[in-house]
Amino acid sequence: MASKSKKFETRTILVIILVLLIAVAAYMVISNLPESRDFKSPDEVSRNIADYLNKTILVKGFYDIDGNEDVVVSTMDTTEGRITLSLDLSGFENNETDVLETGNKYIFTGTLVYEIENNPISPVIFVVEKIEIV
Repeated sequence: MASKSKKFETRTILVIILVLLIAVAAYMVISNLPESRDFKSPDEVSRNIADYLNKTILVKGFYDIDGNEDVVVSTMDTTEGRITLSLDLSGFENNETDVLETGNKYIFTGTLVYEIENNPISPVIFVVEKIEIV
């Protein structure tokens, strides 16, 4: 009879190292995931104004110009009635809004307020604080 050795075999050590490497790699991938952000669509914001009024939110949509007004929309399709969310870009310098091109998708960070303060009959406007290109 052969005596059993109490030392680890080379194969056992390699399996343990492989398992440790997989665990470390999985941890690194999971810990480096981008943060999740809660985007709202212009349609969702327009349909649920009371939920988002006077709160900082992120709206993801297409920039467009409707008449003389800057707006964000969910779709650029104009064959059907589309919902628009008016933008207030007055907090930016002219050169800061030069990145905005009609038809491009952006993430707008800002606050939804009544155009006329404390007047629920007036239309709402989205006061933009930050613009990110998607």
